Amino acid sequence: MPIPADLSTLLTSKYNEAISNNHLKFTDSTIATVKDDKTKMPYYIRYAPNLASKPERDFETPMEDKVDPFANPEPELTVLDDVNQDGQYRLVLNKFPLVPEHALLVTKEFAKQTSTLTPSDLMTSFNLLKTLDDDDKRHMVFYNSGNASGSSQDHKHLQIIRLPQDYFGLQDKLTKDVDHYIPNQKTEPLQDDKVAFANFSLPLPDDESEITEDVLAMSYFSLLQRALTFFLDWTSENPNLDRSYNVLLTKKWISIVPRSNTKAKSMDVGFNSTGYAGLVLVRTEEIFETLKKDPSTIDNLLLECGFGNTTGVKADEYDY
Repeated sequence: MPIPADLSTLLTSKYNEAISNNHLKFTDSTIATVKDDKTKMPYYIRYAPNLASKPERDFETPMEDKVDPFANPEPELTVLDDVNQDGQYRLVLNKFPLVPEHALLVTKEFAKQTSTLTPSDLMTSFNLLKTLDDDDKRHMVFYNSGNASGSSQDHKHLQIIRLPQDYFGLQDKLTKDVDHYIPNQKTEPLQDDKVAFANFSLPLPDDESEITEDVLAMSYFSLLQRALTFFLDWTSENPNLDRSYNVLLTKKWISIVPRSNTKAKSMDVGFNSTGYAGLVLVRTEEIFETLKKDPSTIDNLLLECGFGNTTGVKADEYDY
């Protein structure tokens, strides 16, 4: 059964109702739009001082001892209890959003956030994008996988947010006017060579009717294969090292970024998937002002949380 055509209306209504009844807490923030003149990357820096006291994610407590907020989500936050009418997914509101109508696609049965995305995960995500996007609104789905990815919960979930008005980020620029293809031994994924960090992207077919589970799965796994090569050398020395990466998806493209750290080393800034789309979150005014004055700093921070750019180097030649 298809996703309801009026999903956008349902989402807005549920969000407004939850706000009115204090079932979710919207976090106020200030946004600055800047551009790195060197990399040409635009950034939307969001300063949210109320997050300064938010505790870091607990990696010490065993998974089975933690409360799973997605096991029985609150009805007041549930937009769709059965997204595809097949018992696989719920669509729920983020209880502490930074942007209005921030929603989560959650598996009904527990699955680990470290697990790979399935063809159904990808197709359902794409169908949500297709249903929610219109002439005035554009959305992005993202998936934080692994301890260094910026993930906050162990229960598998993808997130969907509305992009800023007139947003045109790194992946948009990279995939513009490029036909869809699947990388192979002779062709590499697209990678922006101006930024310092490794980033892999593919354009999706222009004709949405050609975007099937198979197309999405082949695109995803070809990018994932490239991303995971960064961990081969590391895991030979440390087999317990976590494999982490971010997935970003719009109606136009899919992108994966391999991750080495949740937080930067030179500055108290952390990133999830959105950082690699140029949507940066900071918690202190000092850092907010620093990044506004020198946006090129952000490129280095993203590198500290990722891996070095490998443009022009084939996957089997990466030097770790």
